[in-house]
Amino acid sequence: MVIRVLVLLAAAVCAFGEEDAPRFRAEDVRPHGSGEPHPLVPGLLTWIFGTNLSRSPGCSAESVMDGATYKADLCGTRVLVGGIEARLVAVMPSQINLVLPDHPWENEMVSFQVVRDGHASASVPVYFGFNRPVISLAEPSFAGGPVWIRVEKPWGKGWLRYPFHAEPWDMGPGSFEVRFQGRELPMLSLLPYPPLGLGDWMVGLPREAPAEYRHRLPLHLVYSLDRPGVYQIRYTEYRIRPGSAGRAIHLRSDWTAIEIPPSSAESRRAWFQAFTSSPPEDPVELLSNFLPGLLAQHDELALRMLARYLDSQDPLVRQYAAYALNYFDSTLLGRVVPGRTPLRGGVR
Repeated sequence: MVIRVLVLLAAAVCAFGEEDAPRFRAEDVRPHGSGEPHPLVPGLLTWIFGTNLSRSPGCSAESVMDGATYKADLCGTRVLVGGIEARLVAVMPSQINLVLPDHPWENEMVSFQVVRDGHASASVPVYFGFNRPVISLAEPSFAGGPVWIRVEKPWGKGWLRYPFHAEPWDMGPGSFEVRFQGRELPMLSLLPYPPLGLGDWMVGLPREAPAEYRHRLPLHLVYSLDRPGVYQIRYTEYRIRPGSAGRAIHLRSDWTAIEIPPSSAESRRAWFQAFTSSPPEDPVELLSNFLPGLLAQHDELALRMLARYLDSQDPLVRQYAAYALNYFDSTLLGRVVPGRTPLRGGVR
């Protein structure tokens, strides 16, 4: 009888300990400010949601604005990330704000564990991504056609939405380098001036671009990609150094290979006919996809289609089309749109 009581008592203690242990899920570990999970990176301000994460009502660092005051233990709560103690900003029974350790995790699952007054949660694996942009082809392409590059930036490093300004060749805060057959490719010589690649502010659109048009840039508007083969590309963002006119690298991708398959004149004509068979009227669709895609070709058919938008009722479409005239030969311009001069000056 005594043995049975002791066994029941031990079971009750274990059950109480399990109920008292912190609990959270992988999807409850998110970058601070995010309502949804995203890949984490070292040093990121992060929050964890769950139950029994700290004593009630919780506590915070001496100054939440001063990282020097963040501690590994607040109110008896610690967070282990890959076995390394994280610096805690604030702890509450249902939420922890913390700064991830500066350990070089990349493209891997890393264990998270919350320990509260000696009660440890289960070890929960959470995905760490890349602490740099990752670039890839956004959609299938072909030599002489539109080449859209997807740019996935780490959480908290901004986002991309084309167009940034009225100039079709403006890549916003970033710029590309391109190599082909071991040589650096020059930018298109027809551009009146190269992309500035500074700042991430952008012109307003009547509404937000569809999700499939975000986080991508039209590489064919800056470089000639009319030869089939493997191209090496790299994306870089710069920022002005405080107190100087010099630039410093803010973000940079790895050199990444993309393959452009061959095409024939017949296949390009077929693509053009299909692409232009039902031109959109919506300014967002025009600016985010149709017009930049159209500019992959610099012939008379493309120019005649572009000319429809030179007098658009939408001022941004009208200005974009006027800048787009720079992609066409002056003789062709004089024959198809006489009296129209390409816009060349940039306004910020």
